[in-house]
Amino acid sequence: MIDVQHLPAEVFTSVGHRLSRLQALERDEIVRCLTAPGATIAQASAELGIGRATIYRKMAQYGIKADQLRGW
Repeated sequence: MIDVQHLPAEVFTSVGHRLSRLQALERDEIVRCLTAPGATIAQASAELGIGRATIYRKMAQYGIKADQLRGW
């Protein structure tokens, strides 16, 4: 069975420009943490070692929508 965590991060983002390798890695890690079963933004920020405000800012920067991650 294919679940949310099996899909590539590009499915959940809408940046509009090409990302550097570092940016793509950062985006992929954020999506990976948020697509874990039962994950919350607070848990993802703790796992990544960044503040909640920072993860919200990064989500906006990369066009990551939390409702998309859970709505599949």
